Amino acid sequence: MKMKRRFRAKKAFSAVIASLILMLLAVAAGVVVYAYVMGWIGGATGHDTGQYGELSLDTAYASATTNVTTAYVRNIGGKLVTPNAAYVNDYNVTSMTSTPTDIAANAVASISINATTIGLTKNTTYQVKIVCTDGTILTFSVTAK
Repeated sequence: MKMKRRFRAKKAFSAVIASLILMLLAVAAGVVVYAYVMGWIGGATGHDTGQYGELSLDTAYASATTNVTTAYVRNIGGKLVTPNAAYVNDYNVTSMTSTPTDIAANAVASISINATTIGLTKNTTYQVKIVCTDGTILTFSVTAK
């Protein structure tokens, strides 16, 4: 008899508190689903089309007598790139020309880098870096002849 009285004396949550807890759980689940869906939609629509610029060196040569480095580069990426800066041994060379100016996908361009401010020395290897407006970088070594 005493056991029955003990169980009768205990009460559970009231219906109001139980309803509030269930609503709180439903709202929290809704927030989690909303954050997941918004992240998925943002990731699906916010990225580039997957096209990027990537340069590949076909050939390069440097002349110690004219202080000019000529590089034939190929755009193996999926979008047009525009070379706008060149560095020789980490020194910014201000005189650089690209023919054509913009390199289309799967096209080859001739880039001439005039390094008279540095002065190229015969039989010396130089590190050359070409930087495009979209951040595409091509780095290569060339020995002056």
